Amino acid sequence: MLTKNWERWGLALCRVIIGTLWFEQVLWKLPPTFGCLPGFAAGDLTSPVGLCGWTGVMARYSIFPPHQAFVQNFVLPNISWMGWLVFLGEVFIALSLVFGLLTRLGGLAGFLMAVNLYLGLSVAPHEWNWSYAMLAVLQLMFIFTAAGRALGVDLFLIKALKPQADAGNKLVRVLLWLM
Repeated sequence: MLTKNWERWGLALCRVIIGTLWFEQVLWKLPPTFGCLPGFAAGDLTSPVGLCGWTGVMARYSIFPPHQAFVQNFVLPNISWMGWLVFLGEVFIALSLVFGLLTRLGGLAGFLMAVNLYLGLSVAPHEWNWSYAMLAVLQLMFIFTAAGRALGVDLFLIKALKPQADAGNKLVRVLLWLM
């Protein structure tokens, strides 16, 4: 029994630490400017600033041509509202992991974001490609272990929702999987 408690505490601690890292990364791209310099143009990529600068780095160094084209032709020209999607997505990931709420969904969103970062930044100068791969793997861990059930809000919600799922409520079954 002691082992199970250590496993739960360890998984919860890892979840909270990674969630806090996601939150920390939100702080340098706050709306409404998302950390972008006035009159931003994806030109000077030697010292990228804010979401605009790092998105410009992705547009230049992406290892997957369709991803590169998407970033160049869609994300950068629409950064004023795409920035909101990035910001809200990362806030959701952070809150999901820190509080253990809809943790599998948060892990899935984090995995997709980490893959995006890997594709766009893994060969950029001075970047550590393994850090993005490791972030993706950590997000998979949260999906496959249902980490919010270890000392998270999901644990309490499951107890309340399980009778409805057992009674055949399909929407609640999907919701339970997202926890």
